[in-house]
Amino acid sequence: MVSTFARRLPLLLVCSATVLSAAPAAATVVWTSTFEKGDLSEWMPGVNATKGTRKNVEVLGEQVHTGKYACKITVHPDDLFSQYVQDRVDIQHQSTLTAEGKDTWVSGHYLMPANAGMRNEFAFWESTGSSQNVMDFWVEPKAGGGGTTISFGVGFLGATKVWTADFTIGQWHQVAIHVHWSVSAQTGSVDVWYDGQQVVTAYKAKTKADSNTLFYQNGLHRRSPANFVDTIYIDDFVEADSFAEARIAAPAATDGGAAGDGAADAGGDDGGGSGGNGITPSVSSSGCAVSDGPAPTGAGALLVIAGAAWSIRRRRACAAAMRRPPRP
Repeated sequence: MVSTFARRLPLLLVCSATVLSAAPAAATVVWTSTFEKGDLSEWMPGVNATKGTRKNVEVLGEQVHTGKYACKITVHPDDLFSQYVQDRVDIQHQSTLTAEGKDTWVSGHYLMPANAGMRNEFAFWESTGSSQNVMDFWVEPKAGGGGTTISFGVGFLGATKVWTADFTIGQWHQVAIHVHWSVSAQTGSVDVWYDGQQVVTAYKAKTKADSNTLFYQNGLHRRSPANFVDTIYIDDFVEADSFAEARIAAPAATDGGAAGDGAADAGGDDGGGSGGNGITPSVSSSGCAVSDGPAPTGAGALLVIAGAAWSIRRRRACAAAMRRPPRP
């Protein structure tokens, strides 16, 4: 005789396939930069990476967030930007997620060894081809002296300041941004996280100047020349199409030292990412045991779902056996 389970198995498989096909597409990391190759191959050339024989952009082990290398960017009084009366040194990342209606999440880490001497844009989005700046992060001396602040603004060179906070010197900070791209100020929006805490939520803005794609520039950009040097270190960047893959979290508690000077153990349990599955295996004292495991994924999930139905029947049989009185 064909069992009830066997008769229902085809329907179970059909229903399971329907559920799996309706699942959303997996989130994707589209770009990372760790500088662990020891070079700048993860970036595009920017402005004034070199000045004569001097290197303004270097991959070194002086200060690292994780690993052996990070990027050191230094701006000098003679690092003039084209015909503009500005000092500027930067490298660039061309995003693939900036078309109208798209979303991008980008996170990166920054350390300044000394207080900012003046306002410096250090991370900003600009349109490809038309070179229209649409939003900026910057550091500048704290009002009244005695420190540095970080700010974020939208519009050309951050014309509309949206947020500001203290920027501790000699310490790594994570700066992360989510942008919903649109030429409409009613449709475009921005979220910002600072050291893992959300500080800007769904701020409405015109996030695209025109139909062109955008690239993300990192470095030091002064609106006017100054007779002193500023330096910033950058490390560990991720761009993804979802929050979950952008690795937005407070930086590890390090002193910003050289490689090997107390970097966090990448294998440790930091409460983020995909840790345990939260299921505790259970074993019956009667010796009738069924263990739970991680949820299956992929094509094999259909067979596992069928097996799960068998597991349920097995549990019920175990429970019934335990309720029966012992034989004399």
